[in-house]
Amino acid sequence: MSALLLMPALLQAALPSTPLNDEFTTSTNETIPASWWWKLDIGATGAWNIVGDLAQVNWGYDGGQSKILTGSGTINIGSETEAGSLYIMGSNPPSADNWVSIVSFNGTVNVGKMGSFTFGGSYISRWGKVSHIDTLNINGGIVSVMADSGNTSYFCVKNLDIRDGGLMESALSLQSYSGGVWNLYTDGVKSSLLRVGNGNTTLNLYGQDVLRNLPRISFDENTGSVLRMNVSADNSFSTFEFNSNGVLELAIAEGASLKIKKLTTKNGTKSISNAEIVFYDYNADAFLLEDSTLTAEDDKLYVPSVDSYIKLTAYDESGNLLVGDWVYDWSDELGVGKLVLNAVPEPEAAAVLLGVLALAFVVRRRKKYFFVLGK
Repeated sequence: MSALLLMPALLQAALPSTPLNDEFTTSTNETIPASWWWKLDIGATGAWNIVGDLAQVNWGYDGGQSKILTGSGTINIGSETEAGSLYIMGSNPPSADNWVSIVSFNGTVNVGKMGSFTFGGSYISRWGKVSHIDTLNINGGIVSVMADSGNTSYFCVKNLDIRDGGLMESALSLQSYSGGVWNLYTDGVKSSLLRVGNGNTTLNLYGQDVLRNLPRISFDENTGSVLRMNVSADNSFSTFEFNSNGVLELAIAEGASLKIKKLTTKNGTKSISNAEIVFYDYNADAFLLEDSTLTAEDDKLYVPSVDSYIKLTAYDESGNLLVGDWVYDWSDELGVGKLVLNAVPEPEAAAVLLGVLALAFVVRRRKKYFFVLGK
């Protein structure tokens, strides 16, 4: 608090005070030294606008700090016509990890076409998330997550929306969060890995090849994860990693396709259990795999490289469960395979069908009987 009191009056006027519960605009170039240990909490009604031709905030923090940005309000960085930049840069990473996020923001960050948001510097390396943003909307702007070489931390975003040529490039693995929705209209996500956390996550692939710069998607935990992919255009990516108790739900629009080069498990773990692929509005030609070693038996797909079975479930366009035996149909000519369900009627449907056939047989017999009598 004493550091804040030492700020020049001009600087105090150019930066919001905490907690921020109203609207505040920074339109100048400001620097927050790490030595100030400055933190900001933005309340639900608060909004921090970093907008203007000279609007730039250089926010330094010491590696031992955590939760420097919190709250559930809104940050607007740049706009359609005006610039704006926010840099959050770390230094002096601590030797001991407190396992608390540096940024723990449950609000919304909007990055306009002329805006940019950068998280970088030197900070703790951990096998876990280092920062969390609840909602990140990139409307043509740029978000950069930079890191020292070899940093194993994750950058977590619950809800992500990328459109109008927006870009999110991350040197760290990206991580989803339970209940989150990612709307991808362009191929602006650039990271080596998306770690799907526990709970339910939805990926809406609105554009074509929007995953071209995100080659690997993995179920990060084995305690229960559901990833639903709604595919509206042709898309493909390199590797999908299953884990025990992980469910991949696929809803692929008519005329669209999803192609995956390799199915495997996280860390190559063998004999995982309770993994499943669920197809909605099933179409055998919509989901393609580039692995000739796969086989299907009954209602399971076998992945020999990790000696694991993945349960297969399919529903038609009306939501009716399809029952039958699965076949993995590999084409040497095309270099792809597809999962074909040889559907058989469910018991109720079979009973109805038998009843119709029996009735038709009786009617035919009666017609034949009357024909003989008439003769």
